[in-house]
Amino acid sequence: MSRRAPRIPKAPPPPARSGRLYVLLAKADIARFRFLLEARDNLALFTVLDPHRAALKVVFPPDREAEVRAALAQIATEIPLCVVEPRLSSS
Repeated sequence: MSRRAPRIPKAPPPPARSGRLYVLLAKADIARFRFLLEARDNLALFTVLDPHRAALKVVFPPDREAEVRAALAQIATEIPLCVVEPRLSSS
């Protein structure tokens, strides 16, 4: 009698959009922010939107938003930063 291989449950479909938050901090703290964020095992990525104002866009899987917010709160205890909510589009 042959045994069937156990079925692997289907993964949920990927989200249509990534979650995002904006972070403002001192220009001199960008490298340290990168180090502290990368220490959290690929929780989120960021890109520098404006290097003169040190405006960053942090992107992450939407189901990990609570973890990202907690990580940003922890990072804020080490370097001063401001988290800015994204504006909702009017369309």
